[in-house]
Amino acid sequence: MWICKTPLRASFFGGGTDYPSYFNSRPGAVLGGTIDKYVFIQALPLSPIAEQKFRVTYRATESVDEVDAIKHPVIRETLKLYGWHEPLNIATMSDLPGGTGLGSSSAFTVGFINLLHQMRGCELTRYELARHAIDMEQVVLKEKVGIQDQVHAAFGGFARYEFNGGSISIEPLRLTTHRLALFNASLLLVYTGAQRNASDVTAEQQDRTAAGLNLSYLNEMYEMTKVGARILESDGDDLAALKRFADLLDHGWKLKRQLGATVSNSSIDEIYMAGRELGAWGGKLLGAGGGGFVLFMADPSLHPLFSRRFGAGNVIPVSMVTGGSVVLQVN
Repeated sequence: MWICKTPLRASFFGGGTDYPSYFNSRPGAVLGGTIDKYVFIQALPLSPIAEQKFRVTYRATESVDEVDAIKHPVIRETLKLYGWHEPLNIATMSDLPGGTGLGSSSAFTVGFINLLHQMRGCELTRYELARHAIDMEQVVLKEKVGIQDQVHAAFGGFARYEFNGGSISIEPLRLTTHRLALFNASLLLVYTGAQRNASDVTAEQQDRTAAGLNLSYLNEMYEMTKVGARILESDGDDLAALKRFADLLDHGWKLKRQLGATVSNSSIDEIYMAGRELGAWGGKLLGAGGGGFVLFMADPSLHPLFSRRFGAGNVIPVSMVTGGSVVLQVN
């Protein structure tokens, strides 16, 4: 059995500038990183005498004889693209549900491409892995998605990524052990109660960007990736630095809400305002918008208040982690 473990991500600044409609004409960038929540994919080669050649388990269960009959688009198109014909049992699980702004769809794509290559004895570089996943989603599946999620899942870690035309550069963030520990201790997610398809949410935003209506907002969000990195890497008091970062995060959320009518709604706004009233230093809705998780930065002593206000099952502490998608073979 082969098992792939791929991290989900939290994006702090720059979301929206990672779309070709923006970075093909000017530099784009995101500041974010992978968190301690994962997508798992298991693959077990089946005997040639199995009743069906392919068994696929996710939210649904499929048993089919031909790759073309598989309904899961990423699994079907990836198997076709890389010419996989051998009988295979595929199962996927995740620490958190998809459609919640944590990059789970791209994490799955990265993980599945990684898994298939390593099962054939081919180990892609991190850059190749990200590129293969970007092409699968944007070119093959024609999804209206950016490229930060694939890069986060492939490379892992806490970094600033810059995109300029066809190039991608990586600047790992340099935090002291103590500052990173305080940063991680401050993070928590609050579930909005809604899941959504990122491509559906971003359609309006991309139309506005193509028309130049979001340019000033996105330009400022790009610059904020630089400011956020400087704050986290600055000398001085750690707590004061985190509060400055959270203030910037709050400003970034206000800008993000201007990108389109589908980014937020009254329910999300109420959650965000309630979190600030509980004492959060700052926060933002993760992902494209419309639902998913709101990320807050708050003193750890206040986290129990969030659990009481929103329900313990809807409040999830998270931490930044190093490392991207990995594949293990279990004999």
